Amino acid sequence: MKRESLFGGSFHWFAGEVKEIGDHNRVKVRAFGYHSDGVTKDDLPWATVMMPTTVAGTADSSANHHLEEGSWVIGFFTDGSSAQDPVIIGSITGEDYAGGTAKKKVYKSQGGHTIIMDNEPGDIKVSHKSGSTITMDKDGDVVIASAVGKKTKII
Repeated sequence: MKRESLFGGSFHWFAGEVKEIGDHNRVKVRAFGYHSDGVTKDDLPWATVMMPTTVAGTADSSANHHLEEGSWVIGFFTDGSSAQDPVIIGSITGEDYAGGTAKKKVYKSQGGHTIIMDNEPGDIKVSHKSGSTITMDKDGDVVIASAVGKKTKII
């Protein structure tokens, strides 16, 4: 099979589903229309996850993606129709978008933890799945609340 190059070759977009999380900010992705359900997870290609320009991507300044198994993504193949060198450029949010809005940023982990940055009234709240929370309010006051039956320690 002849491998095409993004530079001078044809450009191939895809939508797909993340099937495995790997190291080095890579994921295995099933690209709809390219990889049938019969292709095993082991045979799917590793995809590079493109990061925003707010992440330098150097050894001294980096970050990891927040994709999870089951995330739906959009990307392209750097090798064209050979479809073996995918790059993920973004994810498609499902119907449950964790309650975020333009003025309220919500990050919700698969484990049930949340970080809420609410520009109105200006609070930041970090919640553990157990119910324990740390809240920094608009005035800068910090409130630490343990879940029922849990201890609060300040060191």
